[in-house]
Amino acid sequence: MNYKRIAHSIVERLPTDISNVSMSYLNKVIGDRTKSPYDFAKIKAIILKEHLKQNNKTYKNYIKGGK
Repeated sequence: MNYKRIAHSIVERLPTDISNVSMSYLNKVIGDRTKSPYDFAKIKAIILKEHLKQNNKTYKNYIKGGK
């Protein structure tokens, strides 16, 4: 199974930018594509690693880095 191809197709078909999508919605979309827990974990890891940036500014980041 080509996990990278599936991950990219999921991200392309999202209704909004990946940073605006909740994790529960992302889990639902991945779950619609595969039923195997192993495949689910591989696809989700690729999406998190390649498409979600670790330097996203969130409220918690502002609180921790503010002082």
